Amino acid sequence: MHKSFYASGFLYSLKTHQILLLQSQQKDDIVSLWSTIGGESKEGEEAPEAFRRIIQKLLNVDLKMKNIYPVYDYFHDSLDKINYVFYAEVKSPKVLNSLKNNFSWVAFSETLKLLFSAHTKQDVIVGERVINLKWRQSQDLQIKNEAPV
Repeated sequence: MHKSFYASGFLYSLKTHQILLLQSQQKDDIVSLWSTIGGESKEGEEAPEAFRRIIQKLLNVDLKMKNIYPVYDYFHDSLDKINYVFYAEVKSPKVLNSLKNNFSWVAFSETLKLLFSAHTKQDVIVGERVINLKWRQSQDLQIKNEAPV
């Protein structure tokens, strides 16, 4: 039996170091919340495949599996299921600049000013830490490879 889960995350621009987030406004509320991009799994899907499908459906962007990275997962109480959080690297945000809807590219430093649900705020914070760690490790490897023997 397939246990349903939620897959969410954001796109990360290698060129501008920004993430793509969704701004949503409740009908009766003047305050809009920002969120990551996500959705429900389908029968037989693995979590990265679900994230890839959701991005394809919502943004018409065909991600390569090698560019999708796990951030972490946790039990999301209001969804009553596991949420697998990912980020996907894209070379440039210009492909997505023509998006209508409420998608916006945002620098991590700007996310401090945005309103998120508690879960989404945590997802963005942990996502930034994972990206920064990957960058530091690549810098360390580059320095190690350049060191004289």
